[in-house]
Amino acid sequence: MPFARMPKLVQNTSLTLICGLMALSMGMAHAETSAVNKPADTQKKAEAKQEVVEIDDQDPAMKAAFKKAQASLDGFLKIHAANDPGNNAPSVRVKLSEGKVTEYVWLHPFEKDGNGFKGTVNGAPSLLKKVTLGSTVRFQRKDVVDWTYFELKARRMHGNFTTCVQLAKAPAAEVEALKQAYGLDCSKNL
Repeated sequence: MPFARMPKLVQNTSLTLICGLMALSMGMAHAETSAVNKPADTQKKAEAKQEVVEIDDQDPAMKAAFKKAQASLDGFLKIHAANDPGNNAPSVRVKLSEGKVTEYVWLHPFEKDGNGFKGTVNGAPSLLKKVTLGSTVRFQRKDVVDWTYFELKARRMHGNFTTCVQLAKAPAAEVEALKQAYGLDCSKNL
């Protein structure tokens, strides 16, 4: 989605939440963000790298989010396959592992590839060493822990179950700003 059509964010929204929601959830390689409480050089480094926001896969709420995403994945994949121009940035969050190290990474774009899928890493992994921003990775349906897309006409974000769990621990004002900007209604998601 071009930046001109993206909703404007509130100036005091935290950099971490903005980067997590926009870059990872909306599938953008370079997100426009602003934070008044962060030094400019720190903000620029975070924006340039677009780091993956780590999640606690042992958290019961996060496990429930994974299950909700898997249970609704077939419907999302049908929406993705329809390629409706009114739906933007369909993305999946997948579990990637290197040995004993696991990280959950957003992929956009992604497509069917034989018996599985392949997609482009849309955030800079902080734990994985062989996977980088822009890498193409292959994955299976069972690896998907979340999905999202933005419905342009309704200005509503769908899915994003793991982000909703993360937002439950964020300051209320920041959460409300993001919900207003992206139409993310976590009460309908979890």
